[in-house]
Amino acid sequence: MSNSLLGENDLKNILFDVLDGVPASTNESKEAGEFRKEIEMDNRKMELRAEELGMKNVLFEFSSDI
Repeated sequence: MSNSLLGENDLKNILFDVLDGVPASTNESKEAGEFRKEIEMDNRKMELRAEELGMKNVLFEFSSDI
């Protein structure tokens, strides 16, 4: 995983925030900001990171809930 300083739950929360369009908080850590930037800029990287966190087809599942 690309960000060992953040816990799994933190990474999942950032991923869900990105999917929901929630902007970064003003006090977000450098590591959180880097992870957020990585997955915001590339959907494939987002999918790969989601799979690393045990989530399959995260973009498909998110879009089917809408």
